[in-house]
Amino acid sequence: MSYASIDSIINEWVRARSLTLFKLYKESEVRAVDVVNQHGLRCQIWVDEPDSSGKVGVHAWDYKRKRNDYDVTIDRLSACLDQAYNWCQTL
Repeated sequence: MSYASIDSIINEWVRARSLTLFKLYKESEVRAVDVVNQHGLRCQIWVDEPDSSGKVGVHAWDYKRKRNDYDVTIDRLSACLDQAYNWCQTL
């Protein structure tokens, strides 16, 4: 599968939070956002392309050592992005 199958979900989620979506990194297609929490700490959330079974990997890390990884179905993607965003807020 490709990002095309989940772009509308990601775009809506990003718009609702006024985040900037990055779609290209070193000439590779990506879907990633940077989040700065209330303490001024930066966190990145990125989404993998869906696999053939419709599962999507969502990842969040603090650019240091802390990292959370999630594996969800497409219909749970938005809720999982919220979970990752909330995790970033707790750093």
